[in-house]
Amino acid sequence: MRIIDRMLLRELTLTFLAVISVLLLITYGGEATKLLGRALDGRVPVNLVGQLLLLKLPDVLGMIIPLSVLIAVVLTFGRLYQDQEMVVLSSSGVSPNYFRKLLMWFLLPITLLLYLLLNVLDPMALQYEKKLLVENQSISPIAALQEGKFNPLPKDKGVLYAKRINADGTLEQVWIKYRDGSNDLILMAPSGKFVREKNGLVLRLQDGWRYQNLHGSLQTQSQMQSPPADGLEVQSFELFEGVIPELSIEQSKLREREMFTWQLLDSDSAKTQALIQWRLNMPLGVLVLGLIGLMLSKSGPRQGRFGKMFLAIVVFILFNQALSAGESAIEKGHWLAEIGLWPIPLLFLLVGLGLFAWLQATLRRWLISTKIKPQRIDSSGAKS
Repeated sequence: MRIIDRMLLRELTLTFLAVISVLLLITYGGEATKLLGRALDGRVPVNLVGQLLLLKLPDVLGMIIPLSVLIAVVLTFGRLYQDQEMVVLSSSGVSPNYFRKLLMWFLLPITLLLYLLLNVLDPMALQYEKKLLVENQSISPIAALQEGKFNPLPKDKGVLYAKRINADGTLEQVWIKYRDGSNDLILMAPSGKFVREKNGLVLRLQDGWRYQNLHGSLQTQSQMQSPPADGLEVQSFELFEGVIPELSIEQSKLREREMFTWQLLDSDSAKTQALIQWRLNMPLGVLVLGLIGLMLSKSGPRQGRFGKMFLAIVVFILFNQALSAGESAIEKGHWLAEIGLWPIPLLFLLVGLGLFAWLQATLRRWLISTKIKPQRIDSSGAKS
């Protein structure tokens, strides 16, 4: 490998790492804010925030890697133009095709890495995230409960209130309203605790009161109707144990985004096919945007070093939005899944290779060569 090869690859790699670090901090800040908000609302256990944030890394990298590559290429080759190094290299016999070939050595490993992230690591991280939440909820069912607040039970079957939740898992001043069909129950106790047993998650209360059919009795009195057959029952108890399976998370079926790409190939669902096309075509954006960045980096001596940065970001937005629109069209049945999203990267690739610029220059030369030149008449009247 020549000195210039090592120099350019080193600058591309360092610039890429610097750009992706900045974008990662910006994007991760938003993800961390959302995750902390879910933890404060009790939807995510606080002790899992750090692990869940790390599991978001493949998804975040999948979004910012193409943009990081584009910015790195524009900055690296833009500096060569600004410092007149590109002029020196061109005068030394280095052709533009050389830079494209060298750039491919930088883009191909990143493309393969993005394929690995989107098709393997991201589904694996989502599966592990679900498993982690299920296991933590089974071990500590009160992890998502907030003291001093009415915590809704799943499927709108009631609420659970505990004035205080101690570190050992015991609950103080417990109040529970549970209603499921004909089962209308209110429990009150000074203390309680969740216990894991074979038949499920058991709530154990001590020295409390049990109110059966209270809601139905109050509703009957308000409507001036005759009392129901199952009237109000009030009982005190020394020990109450009840199974509350709704508080424990069951292992649900994997969603499309949580499955590996090869597991989705047998599905005929339009949504699944759209996801497959996204995973297969998004990594091509690294190659396409890298070549476009090489074309955009060309600048004159009086142009600013960051003059093409805005245009590069616009190109990335157009590419990303085109893929998103194509994915939505396949999902809604407006575009054939058999065709896929391949035309979009191909169109941008032709732009990156300079095909349209070459066609424009060729057409201009053809028009000039075929233009009828005006005839001049000398003093003798002869045409020349």
